[in-house]
Amino acid sequence: MLSRLAKEHSEGTLNDSIVSTRRTRASATRSIIQHPMCELDTLRDVIRGFSPAWFTVSMGTGIVSMLLYGFPYEWSPLKYIAMGIALLDLLTFVVTLVLFTWRLVQYRDFFNILLHPQMSMSLGAAPMAFTTLITSIVTILAPYGVAWMPTLALVLWCINIVFAVLSFLAIPFLVTSHQKHAFENVNATLLLPVVPTVVASSAGALVASVHSGTTAVAVVLISYALWAIGVGISLMLLTFYVV
Repeated sequence: MLSRLAKEHSEGTLNDSIVSTRRTRASATRSIIQHPMCELDTLRDVIRGFSPAWFTVSMGTGIVSMLLYGFPYEWSPLKYIAMGIALLDLLTFVVTLVLFTWRLVQYRDFFNILLHPQMSMSLGAAPMAFTTLITSIVTILAPYGVAWMPTLALVLWCINIVFAVLSFLAIPFLVTSHQKHAFENVNATLLLPVVPTVVASSAGALVASVHSGTTAVAVVLISYALWAIGVGISLMLLTFYVV
């Protein structure tokens, strides 16, 4: 009888302990969700954990700006709202670039990022975010006849295709040679380092529209080449993902 009571008491104590542990974990989870930076004690921790995935914020902001600016229904305030969002896109890109560069300079872990199977994929978001800035410059400033805009857009576009091609060549090479990926874990993030060439080609069409002669022809031909290599590899990766 006494052993039975002791057993029941121990089981009750164990159950109470399990319930208390679950409540503590649930409370901690809610705290982290409500305050996601609560475990980062210093600015160094923020910089150390800064990921290139933050470039997707600038990328999405720029896309929204261009969608609003090209909205088919005439409403004059919408143009100014799009311009404001374009400035926000520029600010977001600059802040993200400064923080990410700060991390690379302070911790010198760029090669670790390149070899990381997930974080390296996010590097492709940087040239795509930069492309949205070029698109905003051409689309918004072209109607005002700004004299220096075509040259600025061409220079920025050339810089952009350099990083887009580097992303296209380097990261897929590292995926196949140095990183470990299981076929059953393949996901759509593999497209991130490849798609920048396609996005850069779309910006090339706008850059070519504000130039003429040999410059415009060269930009169009380069854009076609970027589009071809990007779409080809993207379709191959989509096959892996769908299958």
